[in-house]
Amino acid sequence: MTGINGLSACAAALTLSCGVAVAADYAIRDTSYRDPVTGRVRQLTLEVPVSADAAWAAISTDAGLKGWVAPVAHIDLMNGGMLEASYSASAHLGERENMRNQIIAYVPGRMMVYQNVHVPKDAPADFALLAALRTVIEIEPIDAGHARIIESGVGYGEGPGLDALYSHFGAGNAYEFEALAKSLTGHPIDWTVEAAQAKVSVGHKK
Repeated sequence: MTGINGLSACAAALTLSCGVAVAADYAIRDTSYRDPVTGRVRQLTLEVPVSADAAWAAISTDAGLKGWVAPVAHIDLMNGGMLEASYSASAHLGERENMRNQIIAYVPGRMMVYQNVHVPKDAPADFALLAALRTVIEIEPIDAGHARIIESGVGYGEGPGLDALYSHFGAGNAYEFEALAKSLTGHPIDWTVEAAQAKVSVGHKK
């Protein structure tokens, strides 16, 4: 979710594959649109064969987040609470370079709003612009065994910097939601393999 804005920004930079996926057991759609008042909304919609409770657990518990966000992740589920994460499996909570997203508000089981408040110093995004965005994640039950998850990045105005962020999160959020879908359908990220792939990818760019 933007890591979550800050999280997906770094995820896109570290992964080898960032495409939107469609599989027999889940579907991801780009449902982005332009709002006449607030501007562009970067949005993805995922329908997955799990209950709404299971979908909520994936975004609101440490165990759920570790399956798709990062190997080190912790969330304090409360208004004003913090979601902290690191892509380094050897990192510890509280370290300066960890990513942090603050929970602005939430409705248990249904909705969460985040704001990025800290990214690592080498993150590929303009922090001042990033901090002005908000990420809204909504969980909608379709039936007892299916749920819809909608992630909306709100606050994309006009200008080159925001254009770059909007484009960047097109890839980052797609990777993020593919990882979420796979985790919910029994294939959480193997962070050891992910780290090895990232190392190879960086090596190839040298």
